Amino acid sequence: LGTATSANSFFRSMGGAFGVAVFGSVFNNRLEAYLADLLPPGLKLDPDSLHAGPEALHKLPLEVQATVLDAFAKALHVMFLVGVPVAAAGFVLMFFLPEKPLRESAHVGLEAIEDDLGVAFETAVDPANAPELLKPEPAPPTSG
Repeated sequence: LGTATSANSFFRSMGGAFGVAVFGSVFNNRLEAYLADLLPPGLKLDPDSLHAGPEALHKLPLEVQATVLDAFAKALHVMFLVGVPVAAAGFVLMFFLPEKPLRESAHVGLEAIEDDLGVAFETAVDPANAPELLKPEPAPPTSG
């Protein structure tokens, strides 16, 4: 149970990191392309300068602010369009996963090793193989 839980957490973390990397690169690629297309011909804006947050955007002229916001919206739209097939593929793959019934008791693990334990106990209690101390004592005489 611990291994399954830790594996689940690991793959969730790796999936999140992979998703951020892939969709972040799609977003950044489209943002650079839209900024190059939408900004006036003489104006060059480095997309990395916008990483400072809204403060960097507010320092720009109003016309350029509107253009940058439009480029952000278009890049975000493309990123979600790329994400829809990935989510749909995950949804379809879910139907091909085998159904595993939930366990009905908390001691399922003991049932799996029951035969091995039985063999070990039979060998240890075998009077021919047991030391003298483990041999059964004779029953006390009954009075009567």
